[in-house]
Amino acid sequence: MIRSMTGFGSASKTKNGLTAAVELKSVNYRFKEVNARMPRTLLYLEDKIKQTIFKHIQRGRLELFVSVDDEALVSRKIQVDWPLLDEYLKAAGEMKDRCRLSGEITLHDAFQFEHVIQIEEEPVHNEQLEQVLLEAVEAAVLELCTMREAEGLRLKEDCLLHIAKLEKLTDDIEKLAPRVVDHYRERLEARLEEWSSDRLDESRLLTEVALFADRSDITEEVTRLKSHFRQFRDICETGGAAGRKLDFLVQELNREANTIGSKANDHQITKHVVEMKSSIEKIKEQVQNIE
Repeated sequence: MIRSMTGFGSASKTKNGLTAAVELKSVNYRFKEVNARMPRTLLYLEDKIKQTIFKHIQRGRLELFVSVDDEALVSRKIQVDWPLLDEYLKAAGEMKDRCRLSGEITLHDAFQFEHVIQIEEEPVHNEQLEQVLLEAVEAAVLELCTMREAEGLRLKEDCLLHIAKLEKLTDDIEKLAPRVVDHYRERLEARLEEWSSDRLDESRLLTEVALFADRSDITEEVTRLKSHFRQFRDICETGGAAGRKLDFLVQELNREANTIGSKANDHQITKHVVEMKSSIEKIKEQVQNIE
């Protein structure tokens, strides 16, 4: 199945009181890349998360957003700087004696002393949280793929409509091609008659017409175009990561159209080539979004 590189997916999973929420956004890109935004304490899981995503994604730039319960990420401990507290109490006693102050230092006062109480946090490697998070990533990427497949179907249908138009234009050009030589012969005869009062040199005329026919022959280009059309349809039906293959074929379609345009010395064929290049450009724009 043809898939777009544009999509969105989200999921939230909860297990044993642990919750992980994931969002994924993807846009077109030549390769595959994940830009992860998650709590620093979860960065050790980044490789596992990417492996989970890349099981389903072949191309595209993805933005990953992860949020989890903060309580599950760290363990917190209170540390008391006992020597510093002793200094505070000693200084308070000296101030009381020297300045004849009244009152006693309470527990509440002690907790207000600067730098005496510190809360230390340590990252927690919670296996259950890892499992919940990876399950959320898997669900989000599957939803993303569903959207990419739906968009890919629309891209495929649009591309094949343009391919059908190109096939029609190619058939028309193939029918017009033989008359180009006939018209050239007629114009050449008229010019020779105008320039010369003598009898026309039939052998010279035939030679000139033969040379022109050889230079303007587009049989090979038409044959290659038809082959490219078949390949394009086959790739679309086969599916998979087809973007690069289709992009190459679009370049070849453009090359053949340009060659026909440069060879064909005919207004109608030139008009058809302009229409072909317009359709090829539209296919190119769509193919750039295909995985």
